[in-house]
Amino acid sequence: MKLNKLLILTAITGLAFTSCENEMKQDPELDVVATGDGVNYDGQTITVQKGTPITFQLGGENDFLTFFSGEAGSKYEYKDRAQVATDQIESSKLTLDIKTEYGKLDMIDFKVLISKTFEGLNKSNFEADSILVEQHDGWQTLLSTADLPNPTSTKSYELDMLPYLGERVALAFVYKGVDNSQTQPKVYIQNLQIVNQMTDGTSSSLAASSLGFTPLNMMYKHNLSDQKSMTSNRPYGTVSNNTSGIWNLSNISSFFIHSSGGGSPLKYSWLTSNLFMVNACTPDAGTPLKNISQSLDSYTYTYTEAGTYTATFVATNGNYDQQKRITREFTVKVTE
Repeated sequence: MKLNKLLILTAITGLAFTSCENEMKQDPELDVVATGDGVNYDGQTITVQKGTPITFQLGGENDFLTFFSGEAGSKYEYKDRAQVATDQIESSKLTLDIKTEYGKLDMIDFKVLISKTFEGLNKSNFEADSILVEQHDGWQTLLSTADLPNPTSTKSYELDMLPYLGERVALAFVYKGVDNSQTQPKVYIQNLQIVNQMTDGTSSSLAASSLGFTPLNMMYKHNLSDQKSMTSNRPYGTVSNNTSGIWNLSNISSFFIHSSGGGSPLKYSWLTSNLFMVNACTPDAGTPLKNISQSLDSYTYTYTEAGTYTATFVATNGNYDQQKRITREFTVKVTE
């Protein structure tokens, strides 16, 4: 009797699993119709004046729905793009602001470097890494101490990256104290990004958060008195406070290396990025409209600039094991 019950339970469980599995394999459905006052729609092309809302009436069963407007940063064709073709780039700039505080610039030797031949840090062998950065002969100087603003002020920079397109490069900041008769300044790196301007008038950017900076705290073995508060990962670590001569990356849009008072030991630290492509970019992203627990009958979107766009709706059914998706594309002509 117990065996029969077990067999029945197993059969029911198997049927339930099969049913669930089949349900997950069901193709998504999606019907889209463009409507609205001042909206002309012929089944494929939408014509509308800029600033006029377009209401998309939605039908069909699907688990997830995403909308790509076709504007810069939201193009379905670029959803998997990790690099911009070099022949599509008109200009490429490394832009950043540098702010200095306290002391005099004469107290430090500061450099912003770039290399097309740097092999990258090991990140687990400090001795090898410290020798590597110092002896690498491929570093090119983008900025030096003479280019910095005097404390306390901020200066903006635009550095040409066109010579580095298509190359795997490393970016490095070097802070080295040379005189401790006065305060060694605090240096902020702010709003760092690489901006690529395309031939079609659009642009893409690569933010500092994508570059994977790693410090090399060159003085960590000296156990300096004003660095004692740093107790973990002293060779490669960062801090979240004001520790003299140590990089603070808590806010990657405004990171800094802290000052040292007059008479304090000279500080020395590198901050080196991972290898990256100058023409790398963040893939375009759509706007999530619904998930499996929601329903949606319509979606309204407004284009604010004249132009021709490809609007794309992506409907997806799936689970951890599989996904099926369909798309619906429309040409949107936005007039003045």
